[in-house]
Amino acid sequence: MSKDPYSNLGVSSKKEGVHKAIKNLSKGLYPGAFCQIVPVANSFPEEIREKYAQIIHSDGVGTKSNVAYIAYKEGLGTRFLRSLPQDAVVMNTDDMACVGITDDIYISNHIARNANRIDDECLSEIIGGYSDFFKKMENLGISLYNAGGETADVGSYTTTVGIDVTACATIPKEDIIDCNNIKPNEYIVGLASSGKSTYEDKENSGIRSNGLTLAINALLHPDYRKYKEVMDQTVEEENLFTGKYHLEDKLEGTSLSIVEAILSPTRTFLPVLQKIKEKHINISGIIHCSGGGLTKSINFGKNIAYIKDNANKIKIPPIFKAIKETKNISDYYMYQTFNMGIGMEIVVETEEDAKKIIEIANGFNIESAIIGHTEETSFGNRVEINNEKELVYTKN
Repeated sequence: MSKDPYSNLGVSSKKEGVHKAIKNLSKGLYPGAFCQIVPVANSFPEEIREKYAQIIHSDGVGTKSNVAYIAYKEGLGTRFLRSLPQDAVVMNTDDMACVGITDDIYISNHIARNANRIDDECLSEIIGGYSDFFKKMENLGISLYNAGGETADVGSYTTTVGIDVTACATIPKEDIIDCNNIKPNEYIVGLASSGKSTYEDKENSGIRSNGLTLAINALLHPDYRKYKEVMDQTVEEENLFTGKYHLEDKLEGTSLSIVEAILSPTRTFLPVLQKIKEKHINISGIIHCSGGGLTKSINFGKNIAYIKDNANKIKIPPIFKAIKETKNISDYYMYQTFNMGIGMEIVVETEEDAKKIIEIANGFNIESAIIGHTEETSFGNRVEINNEKELVYTKN
């Protein structure tokens, strides 16, 4: 098997070091849930503490902001900077949706910039991007509340700009979705990450906000090495910007340029999941295919095999094909790093419920299908992906 291409870039798609560091920390009230759930404050009445829990969650856009910066420097304007807040928000909200929270979420933002490169005009665009996304969600019946934030001029450790969000919400304990409830012989429904949903303004490449360090350096041309400020100085230059594409080149098979494809705003599945919640569909678990790509599910449930033998029912978006071909990356590492066209997986007990979810997703013009099922294993968790060739991932 070839070497993980991420390792040459100083990044890990599996985050082994992170998992090791947090191994002995509390996993919260529901250790098997997709994200940590904690008690409400002790100052609340006992009846409230018994019935409710809360989530405080943090994430951000990562190196995606570097491409928006390059686009700005290349004369393509500030519009890509304006779309970044959606990425930061959705990477939080759609994790939280996996435990049952789809509404009434409080958002606090943090912007760390090098003011010599990200001027006040750029900053204004970034801040305005939050309002844009909040209004869009409000029009869909989803309340995201602006809880303020912080902008810090920290050029000594930020070469361009970092955009991060902390999100908070409360949830009735009876509504919590706990991935520990995933059992054998259940159905896995996939929701597509690409295409154009009814609530998106244009086609989405499907890349979302994971694997961007690899995608950027696999796709973009060495000409962009002139922007030393977006290059990791601890990585050999020959491993950076190794692709054949310039920003405005067309991505074959789409209506998008390369820069539009890389910076497609991370699709939120909140409208879909809120509608599923309203229909009272019995859900065993929801997996946001973020860090770890289509193998993310391996971290959830006990002695469960996720057999994704129909993953090809949702087509692989062109951007992933371009990354694979340009960098000659094996399927094993592609599926471990990227969502490969499936942004969310929902596990349900019955085929009838699976079909209801597909119908709801299709109503938003989001491709959806039963992509597999679960089985019992004798030891540990396993993910099997059959898409032309069988790929097997295990975790004890």
